[in-house]
Amino acid sequence: MSYVCVSCEEEIDMDPVDEKVICPNCSHRVLFKKAPETPTRVEAV
Repeated sequence: MSYVCVSCEEEIDMDPVDEKVICPNCSHRVLFKKAPETPTRVEAV
């Protein structure tokens, strides 16, 4: 999965279950999940 660091805005590929949730560049512990490039469209009923 891709995550983005809040502090240095670096994109990080990691598995949060197996690895510690920490930026390898700046050691910041707050990461956001990257949004998909193509949003999913849902029809309203």
